Amino acid sequence: MLCATTNAVNVTDGLDGLAGGSALFGFLAFTIIGYWSFRNPEMYGVLAGGTVNPLDLAVLSAAFAGACGGFLWWNAAPARIFMGDVGALGIGAALGLLAVATNTHFLLPLICGVNVMEAGSVAIQMVIFKASGRTRRFFRMTPIHHHFELIGWPETTVIIRFWIIGGICVAASLALFIGDFTRMSDALLP
Repeated sequence: MLCATTNAVNVTDGLDGLAGGSALFGFLAFTIIGYWSFRNPEMYGVLAGGTVNPLDLAVLSAAFAGACGGFLWWNAAPARIFMGDVGALGIGAALGLLAVATNTHFLLPLICGVNVMEAGSVAIQMVIFKASGRTRRFFRMTPIHHHFELIGWPETTVIIRFWIIGGICVAASLALFIGDFTRMSDALLP
């Protein structure tokens, strides 16, 4: 899971602000999840048995969100600085580790929806290309953000629309997290 997340964020890092903006949404989600878990330790079994304090995880993810926001100031199109592999792999590792530490493994693909879509487009392209005897492609180019550029979308349009998709994915993941909390709290009532 950790390797997949780091690779997916690295694949997403191809347009100015795309990886940083989508990661910002993910870190904000983990900030809320960590804080919610801290406020409801009886629901999540935290602070017992030597587990990591979820408030510390919320602070860590808020710091990463702030770093991504500060980075976007200089990485917005036209970018003056670039993330590169070191930044993308570090952000992916942080997202994966936050999912492990907050026990939200199954929410991670939804929290990182843009990254899953980007890595998935590469996988689909490779499977179809190899299955066709190296003659057919499903997308004009992968990762999928380049496909949309090749069909005529401006770079900023691709980035903003992917951010919107990322925001919707994060909102859905938080809705699932809060819905699960409501289900668990109803089960605890006498």
